[in-house]
Amino acid sequence: MSEAMQRARAFIDALTVDAPNADPKAIVEDEDSFFKWDNEHRSRKNGKAFLYHWSYYIGVVMEGLYYMYEAGQGEKYRDYVLRYLHAVETDGKLNQHAGYVVEHGLDCYKTASLLPYIFGEDAELKRLADSLWHDLNDVNAPFAPKDLGYNYWHCWDDGKPPRYKVWLDGLYMGQVFMARYARANNDLPSLKRIAGRLDWVNSELKNPENGLLYHAGNGKHDVCPFHWLRACGWYAMAQADVIECLEGEDRKRLSAAFTAFLDAMLPYLDAESGMWLNLIDQPPVNGNLPEASGTAMLSYAMLKGARLQLIPARYATLGAQVFDALTRHSLKGDALTDVYLVAAASGLDNYRRLDYYMPQEGKGVGPYIMAYAEMLKKA
Repeated sequence: MSEAMQRARAFIDALTVDAPNADPKAIVEDEDSFFKWDNEHRSRKNGKAFLYHWSYYIGVVMEGLYYMYEAGQGEKYRDYVLRYLHAVETDGKLNQHAGYVVEHGLDCYKTASLLPYIFGEDAELKRLADSLWHDLNDVNAPFAPKDLGYNYWHCWDDGKPPRYKVWLDGLYMGQVFMARYARANNDLPSLKRIAGRLDWVNSELKNPENGLLYHAGNGKHDVCPFHWLRACGWYAMAQADVIECLEGEDRKRLSAAFTAFLDAMLPYLDAESGMWLNLIDQPPVNGNLPEASGTAMLSYAMLKGARLQLIPARYATLGAQVFDALTRHSLKGDALTDVYLVAAASGLDNYRRLDYYMPQEGKGVGPYIMAYAEMLKKA
């Protein structure tokens, strides 16, 4: 095992399964306890209840651990994830509701994308998955308009902008759960609709000059002006995870679009760090630094896409090189550093905020674990 892999494994275990007093059920039930990768200390006490139980920053960590179990690393990773899922499941409903779409927050479905893996062995979590599918596919159907490719937009209860825009992270949060659920139930019409949602993004949110994707928009003429790395990283993972569930022409067409997107990212890989910068196509000045979360996401997407033969085999080598570079550059001591706090979808020019680069944040830690698991599967 390489030095990077050894360091990564020690970091992951110390942060999760081997951390003292880190049982996920105990943490969820104790308002004064926090996951070690939560540098914002989200809880009901500080008004972030909807990010405490079910949101994406936990989901990506849990999913990464489950992938480690799949890679043959032992039952303790799967058991850790199941303890968390059972801690937040309540009678087929979510414990905490969010404010993006009716019933549940769109970001909650990231954690729910784990549920189709365990349909056959856990009736309680199967009921929860059925409930979430109903809410997202039926209750929230009016919030996926035709002119947005039937995509779900993000919105805020208080009406703040960027209300009613399709965000790249929203594609990852919602469509991965939907694709896995539809695949598990052999629901081919739903898989066709999901493929069409990715087609819309590939057409309407792509910059024709450089092939990069905008973080948020309502079509070609209404987009966020920046190409944020983590936004593109979320979408890269969405492509890898969703296309895995597709077949036939949809799989072939979207695999080609996935390859084209990654090809467009290659010229912007920073030669010095081996990572991508926070604003992909901007120079490394004024606080625009190599960013860990988006780089980890792209490493995962390349490794998985190549393993499944969705993209050319050369991306397996590049994904591994990026993982090694990320580990050298950003894994410092017992913390994954350089995770940017807010990739604004409103066009806000906040990338100059050096204090926004945080250590030990779930948005970066989770995708890093996912990329590590893909490295294990590659070996």
